[in-house]
Amino acid sequence: MNDDDTRRTRLEEGMKELETRMGGPAPLAQPLHQALLGAVFPLSTGQLVLLARENEAPAVILSVLSSLPGRRFESLDGVRRALESQAESGEQATKASSAPMLSR
Repeated sequence: MNDDDTRRTRLEEGMKELETRMGGPAPLAQPLHQALLGAVFPLSTGQLVLLARENEAPAVILSVLSSLPGRRFESLDGVRRALESQAESGEQATKASSAPMLSR
């Protein structure tokens, strides 16, 4: 399993736990905004996680943020887009791996 697979798995698990705790599919905007309250961008992935810890974000949010690729983010919206992009690619990878193999 490579780093991308690990990130996708952690993101999927985090999102499932977040949805379970909140009672259904939840937009990322609200919990992300609370976790990153006071952020002064640009920030790296590590800095996002540190700020979320300082803001006492739930472990699920910390896990989701730490699954982001190591880069700098210019805004909260950029973080949200990166998380949504990872979630979409994770769903596509899950669907592709569970699709029946065609015989040749």
